[in-house]
Amino acid sequence: MPARKHRTGEELEAWEARKAAHQMQMLIARETVKSLTGHTLLRLDEAAAAIGVTKKTLRELEAQKLPNWPQRVTLSPKVTGYRLKDIEALIDGGMVPREVESAE
Repeated sequence: MPARKHRTGEELEAWEARKAAHQMQMLIARETVKSLTGHTLLRLDEAAAAIGVTKKTLRELEAQKLPNWPQRVTLSPKVTGYRLKDIEALIDGGMVPREVESAE
């Protein structure tokens, strides 16, 4: 059950405020990365959607330590992601393994 469905009143408002604050922190983190490095950072779910796999599959592929697989960038313990240019290179270079292609 989604978190928002079992909360009501003040508890729901507090949860929504925390969610909005978290989204703002992620936006600030992305803008900080972009300003410092010139790279756009994709979160795990965005990177998975870009290459057409699930987050679980993306984690499994990363754990296999495949050659030429993009490394995850860690900004803090809670903020990690992939560089957009690395994901684009993965797609453009046809580096998606055959297991992923056949699973789709």
